[in-house]
Amino acid sequence: MGLHPVEIAKELRNFAFFKTFSDEMLLQIATMTVEKHFHVSDYILREGEINTKLYFLRTGVAEITLENEVVAILQTMGDVMGEMSVVLKRPVTSSIVAKSDVSVFVIDSDHFSHVPQKDFDKFNSLLYRVYSTVLADRLIRTNEKARLFEIANRELFEAQASLEKAGDKSVLLVDTDRKQLVLAKMAVGSSGVRMDIASDVESAKQLLLLNKYDLVVFDDTCSEIADSITDIKKAVMITSKRVQENIPILKKNQKINNLITRDIEDKQLTIKTLLTTLSKLLNNDVFGIEKYLSWGVDIQAKKVTASGERMRLKDEMVTYFKRLGIRNTILEKMYLVTEELLMNAIYDAPTDKSGKALYNHLSRKTEVALDSNLQSIIKYGCDGIYLAVSVTDPFGSLTKDIIIKYLDSCYAGNAGSLNTGKGGAGRGLHQIVENSDLTIFNVKPGQRTEVISIFFTETNKNEPNPSFHYFFNG
Repeated sequence: MGLHPVEIAKELRNFAFFKTFSDEMLLQIATMTVEKHFHVSDYILREGEINTKLYFLRTGVAEITLENEVVAILQTMGDVMGEMSVVLKRPVTSSIVAKSDVSVFVIDSDHFSHVPQKDFDKFNSLLYRVYSTVLADRLIRTNEKARLFEIANRELFEAQASLEKAGDKSVLLVDTDRKQLVLAKMAVGSSGVRMDIASDVESAKQLLLLNKYDLVVFDDTCSEIADSITDIKKAVMITSKRVQENIPILKKNQKINNLITRDIEDKQLTIKTLLTTLSKLLNNDVFGIEKYLSWGVDIQAKKVTASGERMRLKDEMVTYFKRLGIRNTILEKMYLVTEELLMNAIYDAPTDKSGKALYNHLSRKTEVALDSNLQSIIKYGCDGIYLAVSVTDPFGSLTKDIIIKYLDSCYAGNAGSLNTGKGGAGRGLHQIVENSDLTIFNVKPGQRTEVISIFFTETNKNEPNPSFHYFFNG
């Protein structure tokens, strides 16, 4: 004989999921709730199946698996299963298997329509709020640091929401690190974008023969897969090495328009980077500093009109960030980077209609006033986790070749040897990358270049490991 709804409601009250529910609403939920039992190795949910039910663990242990990899263990009373597929109305993104005999409460979401109309909106709002909290908790269970709870709850959910705008798209991810694969598929799967994964080149080639993809993402050890991609503009390469070690890889793969790097020790940032990258490319919108900061952050924007304005623009920026409590060590690096960004925008970027550089032959001490059609925009902001500054020019004259050659020259100790007539001699590009935690180059050739420098505000980061991404769109 099953439990009475009053008994069920009393037990549900102890589950974290229902802490914010009123007694009246909880009793309504209890009338929709049934008990169910699973034996060892039984599937509670299967990846890919349609699901309308929420499962709440009462007793026992269950494993969340993806592509035969265990990514989380459920063993706490009240642990919820199936919530992503219910709230987002999409197929299950990972399987859940009973590790021991398991007892659960089951609530069919089809019964939610029985909730009285006066409570329906509040009930739906509660479900969506609970979903974002559960998502953050899931990421922590997959070995993320506890400090990332707030980031996951805020930034990862925003990145997924942005990716959701891409609509019905498909992505192939090729990576020899299977743990990275399963974490990526979990995060991307709940956005609505279909993701296939492969851990080796041959498997990826087979998938490319069978399917058409809007984007193919691969790590640099699988770069030969680029030869099998019919539209190379849809390719993204991931590297994990330091900038200097990446240069030979980039030289061999200059046909690839999109590059991202990852810190294999920081899975949260890796997933956030991947989601942001997919959103940029699938939505065909690579520009914008706001893509790397939390939603709603105050973004300052000012025109760059002349070389003599550099000091004022930098001082205003530093004053702004000092009010936010940013440390001087970060501000000093940001000040240096911003000087180089502005110098590049004023002296290196401007070209005439034929593409000929207008000012990069000049000494950087020569005063330059920019006509309105030659002016750039500087933007900056901080969300408490990341500080970002960008300069965008209306020319799109930066190329992959310039980035790679000048970085190669500077790291080899030959700064200035490539072009003795160039006032900055490429040293500025090196300074930007080396003094930022992450630099992003967004380029639409002949139309626009945006360089974004990101700084981590945390004081407990390990040894600095600067990296850069680039996106050449068009």
